Amino acid sequence: MTGTTSRSVTALLTVIVLVAGCSTSSTSPSPSPAAAGPTSPLATLAPPSAAPLTPAPAAEPTDAQTPEPLVIGGTWLRPKASATLTSYTTILSAKTTASGDGVTTFTKVVFSATSAGAKKKVMCTATKPADSGDWTCKANLLAMGVPPGKVTFSFDVYGEGVPVARSPAGPRRVTYAVVPPRPANTRWEQVQAPNFDSGDNTAIYRLRWSAPAGYADEFLVYETHECPRENTGTPCFVAGTPVGASQLERVARVPGDARSVKVRLTEHDCDGHGTILLRARNAYGRSVFAIVETFIWNSPGPYENYC
Repeated sequence: MTGTTSRSVTALLTVIVLVAGCSTSSTSPSPSPAAAGPTSPLATLAPPSAAPLTPAPAAEPTDAQTPEPLVIGGTWLRPKASATLTSYTTILSAKTTASGDGVTTFTKVVFSATSAGAKKKVMCTATKPADSGDWTCKANLLAMGVPPGKVTFSFDVYGEGVPVARSPAGPRRVTYAVVPPRPANTRWEQVQAPNFDSGDNTAIYRLRWSAPAGYADEFLVYETHECPRENTGTPCFVAGTPVGASQLERVARVPGDARSVKVRLTEHDCDGHGTILLRARNAYGRSVFAIVETFIWNSPGPYENYC
């Protein structure tokens, strides 16, 4: 028993010594810092350099489109391509168009024409559209001095705040196939009287007239002794009286640029000469007759002879 107690005491003393050692280790002051020596590699590393800036990526394309400028134009309505015009007046018509961004107010459409040997000339101007949206005006080609033959039309479109559209639909070529107008302002005067006493019954007259340039290829002067309107004291011909072609005798012929001619007639001492008619002619036909001088019908009395 004594041996057992000794071993127990010895073990207890050993535990006390271990506990005391632990207490001493945990409560002892912190060891002094080590003497200065070589710096630890971790302590001497320089702060990392700033990373180079990476360029910002380019902006990705979006659905937005660059605005397109507003462009105006038009398309032809009348005349049709290669049309044949048989009247001195014609209708010119176009429809305006616009493309691009923005809006404008159309202000007018100007129609022009060119013909052989002539400069471009404005024919007419449409200043407002019809309810259909068509821009239309009437051109008098005769009044504008356009001669018969090949004619080229074009049009320009005007709008507020935008450049003028010059001939946006291109030219429109037609054939202006009209007969010459009736000669006007005829003047008839005798320059030499017949001498019936000497047997010379020839008289000479000067005929003058006016006519537009470029329409006639020639002028023809006729005499007729026909009298469709046999009413005493009235002229044999008035405007609209039919003329019998078989009764016509041509007494003069001059080229289309002439505006006067001398006419030699054979006259009778009882009734002078017949009715004098003048007309123009070109490749497309003949004009209406101009009545230069008309015979006045006088019915012979019961004891008179008609010569």
